[in-house]
Amino acid sequence: MQRLKYKKQNYYIIIPISITYLNMCLGVVAIFVSSKGTISHLKSGCLLVLLAAITDKLDGFVARKLDLASELGKQLDSLSDLVSFGIAPVFIGWTMKMYELSFIEILLSIVFIGAGVFRLARFNIMKDEGYIVGLPITLAGAILVAKYFLNLHFGYDVFHSSFMIYSNMILLILLSFLMISKILIKVR
Repeated sequence: MQRLKYKKQNYYIIIPISITYLNMCLGVVAIFVSSKGTISHLKSGCLLVLLAAITDKLDGFVARKLDLASELGKQLDSLSDLVSFGIAPVFIGWTMKMYELSFIEILLSIVFIGAGVFRLARFNIMKDEGYIVGLPITLAGAILVAKYFLNLHFGYDVFHSSFMIYSNMILLILLSFLMISKILIKVR
């Protein structure tokens, strides 16, 4: 009987893992769509990242409800999050600027991705104690693309203004700092 239960549980693990892969696929499609460079494609890329944020929360919820949380699922979730909330938002930001990126903008973008990697690695080695340390990359990436979406909505030319450029750079710094910080966020 124990063997049957084990096989049944392994079969159902496909459900949360499929949701995790959907998160990653949305991030990859966001990169592809936004690479077209038009305002509508960039907005679509932003919306896909925000949709990925919903699937990111859903996979963990489903895994816990079905008692299917696993180390494999945790690792897959982190790798998917890196694509959808680290690389995709940075790519969208770079595509919005096209070929006018300054060295500091490139550097801050790389720092953002690095902070996200650090945050995910720290999360993966921590025990579940009812809180998380630092801003989740999901939230950081969602905030960044929401800001980009607003920039696009209020006019592409406005995005190239000094105010928008500096406000986006400050946001990258702030989000990077919050991801690597030791701020405790209660989850239960």
